[in-house]
Amino acid sequence: MLGAALRAVVLVAYHPALIFPDSVRYLQYAHNFTAGQWSPDALRQSGYSVLIIPVMLLHDLWIIPLVQHLAGLATAALVYAVLIRFGVRRWLATAATVPVLCDPLQLVLEQYVLSDVWTAFLIMAALVVLVWRREERQEEHGEKEEPGGKERGRRDRLPATACGLLLGAAVTFRAQALIMIVPAALYLLVAVRPWHRLLTRLAALTGCFLIPVAGYLGWFDASHGTPNFTTFDGTFLYGRVVDFADCQGLSLPAYEKPLCPAQPTALRNADFYTWDPRSPQWTFQPPAGMSRDAVVRDFSLRILRHQPLAYAEAAARDFGYGFSPARGAGPEQYSPAYLQFHTYIRPDRQAYASIAALGYPAPALRPGPAAFLTDYGRWFYVPGPVFAAGLLLALGGLIASKARNRGKPARHAGLLFTVSAVLALVPTAALGYFDWRYQLPQLSLIPVAAILGVHAAGGRLTSAFQPSRRNPPARPEQGPPA
Repeated sequence: MLGAALRAVVLVAYHPALIFPDSVRYLQYAHNFTAGQWSPDALRQSGYSVLIIPVMLLHDLWIIPLVQHLAGLATAALVYAVLIRFGVRRWLATAATVPVLCDPLQLVLEQYVLSDVWTAFLIMAALVVLVWRREERQEEHGEKEEPGGKERGRRDRLPATACGLLLGAAVTFRAQALIMIVPAALYLLVAVRPWHRLLTRLAALTGCFLIPVAGYLGWFDASHGTPNFTTFDGTFLYGRVVDFADCQGLSLPAYEKPLCPAQPTALRNADFYTWDPRSPQWTFQPPAGMSRDAVVRDFSLRILRHQPLAYAEAAARDFGYGFSPARGAGPEQYSPAYLQFHTYIRPDRQAYASIAALGYPAPALRPGPAAFLTDYGRWFYVPGPVFAAGLLLALGGLIASKARNRGKPARHAGLLFTVSAVLALVPTAALGYFDWRYQLPQLSLIPVAAILGVHAAGGRLTSAFQPSRRNPPARPEQGPPA
């Protein structure tokens, strides 16, 4: 109830929705789609714009944050349900939902017209669906083929099928979700036997994952002439490498030399170099026959090959900063102010003018609820070291359960959520600059990974029931003796 109450306060405080520059593009393309103009955005994935088409038809912007708050509550329900499914105590499963239910980062992103909440929800739903049937229990009992086995095989493939579709759908919201197919496939590899069953599950997972992904790539290709998710790959990569780029000793074509940043590295701002019209990547002139993005991407790749250790250090620094005690501006000094509650509306005349052209008002503020949320967000959030400790617990529990050869179902599920929690943070650390917005998945994935890891190791604190020799686990029914 506390999570729902907090969301009600957020809805009242900032009405009808909070707006970020990305929000404008999502709304514009959703509006285009309702008008029959079905060309996807070349900058941001358009899956989210497709999702909010009904809101464009109803013309009520407040519906977007309302439904996203419900999606946040649903994410917390998934966290609770999957832990209960594996026998975790109810109070501990409830505690695991606190970050999703109460953390201000989750609450404020639900109020924005942004795709992050849905991406995190789809990833969580995909992983929960995949582990729900606990495939390894069937293997442990040496299950044999029975009459009606084909129909049962179809039912057994449903979790992998659903997981693939959900992860593929997440990719149409944010391309960084592509990497999530790796932990899903890894889970099947360690959890499913015999081999013929494993192969059918992997085929279902990857095949259904590719349906929305290939469909989106085909849609993009038809509109922009290239099968991709964006035509701004070079833009984003330039923002990553400019933090450490040093052109000294690097052989560059003459037309790429203007891309070398002139400022000392300590004074560079990645956001400026990525988006500001005065940035070298927007002021230089590409040669005839070459696109701006292709030249910028080529330059960025040269920097990566020239400075691999500096690149690895920058990516590791960004990854580690997500576990900082305070939510500061990050290594690239990108302000997190838009992800904090305030007693004022963040000024952005251009964005508000753009949504006004679509017939939507700028955000309005109610002082009392906004003041409460500002104080709440200042004093309550889950510090990064808590999440770091959660990852260590998850890893330690997996190692301990493996050493003791116990808790296979929980261990396999814990492996899935642990690897997912790590890989979910890798793309932005490797290909972009730090923004707390991209840390959202850790609020749901790490608590589940930590508790399942401890549970798999046989922690009495986590187990909702202790097996008794008088009441051994039920085994599949055997047929009458021949």
